[in-house]
Amino acid sequence: MVPRGARGGRLTVLRRNRSFLLLWAGQSVSLVGSQVTVVAVPLVAAWALGAGAGEIGVVTACGRLPYLLFGLPAGVWVDRLPRRVVAGVCAVGQAVSLAVVPVAAGLGVLSVALLAVVAAVAGTFAVFGDIAGLALVPMVVPAGQLTRAQGAVEVGQATAQVAGPAVGGWLVGAVTAAGALVADAVSFLVAAVTLVWVRVVERPQAGAGMWAGVRAVFGHQGLRRVTLCTATQVFWFNAFTVVVLLHLVSALGLSAAQAGLTLSAGAVGGLVGALVAARVGAWWGRRRTMVAAILVTGAGQAAVAADQLVIGAVAVMWFALQVYNVHQVPVRYEATPAALHGRVNATIRTAVWGTAPAGALVGGLLGEAVGSRATLVLSGLGVATACLWLVRARVG
Repeated sequence: MVPRGARGGRLTVLRRNRSFLLLWAGQSVSLVGSQVTVVAVPLVAAWALGAGAGEIGVVTACGRLPYLLFGLPAGVWVDRLPRRVVAGVCAVGQAVSLAVVPVAAGLGVLSVALLAVVAAVAGTFAVFGDIAGLALVPMVVPAGQLTRAQGAVEVGQATAQVAGPAVGGWLVGAVTAAGALVADAVSFLVAAVTLVWVRVVERPQAGAGMWAGVRAVFGHQGLRRVTLCTATQVFWFNAFTVVVLLHLVSALGLSAAQAGLTLSAGAVGGLVGALVAARVGAWWGRRRTMVAAILVTGAGQAAVAADQLVIGAVAVMWFALQVYNVHQVPVRYEATPAALHGRVNATIRTAVWGTAPAGALVGGLLGEAVGSRATLVLSGLGVATACLWLVRARVG
């Protein structure tokens, strides 16, 4: 147990860390924009282009495929180049690529194929930007504050999940689904600007290649098991995301605004989870906390299929998932040297998000074959199985 005074002292120091606060603020704003896109893209495909669950699955898969294709080499580049610059350039690149959708819609040339290309380009920038952003955190935060810092990052993500879908649903109704993507483009520009004022001493590494990151991740028993657990969870979560909006809009008959508000209300659970995760882990132990969190995440995800439980189920899902995330990310920093953090993050992102395209395709195929409700249940059961990787994991 950490003394209460020590906890308070570390939180105070973290709040005075200007570079971390700027990094956190920029990432949080861009996450709100990305949550708008989570609502807008499926509705662009379904409403404007008449796409079904299978085609939406393909578009989603194209957005995740760059993690599988470019994840490992991206880690090498991030370690060899100034990470702050890489993150800023990629934020601008995402903004420009997303802006193509409303322009194409205005010109009458938008198609499912173009939407898939935009998703792939934006996803490629996201690979490099996400890896650089993750690697910046331990550069501006002392080692003893990393769990608290990750908790703050997850609070920003949870806040985005609360605000983003509601804003996205409102924007879809106000300016069309394609027009709503402008908000995400602007959010990435804001993130790029905040990075200008982040102060960090860059020490690009020119040593070992990308396989050093692979060896560091899969050669460490605890980190390997956590990575495989997260990969399993992400696979089934992406199957879930393909059908959940279609389920809310088609099966439940909600409008875009109502669906966005439903997801936002449920995502309040994620905010609570991020706020209490560090204390839960300190009290119960990291491994047991992570195992329980994955099981509860799967149960909440499956329960979304029950019409009367949708908001509560989403709240439970996000609460547990944020508890898990607060504890799983610091494991990589504790288990690996700072010089390899870019390649370690890249390896983990490749392994984890590399499963996302397959998950999205499976979600689309299941949605077409057995319907959205059954797919939601199956996806939750799949997430619950991820905890098996952690049963004997040595994660502190």
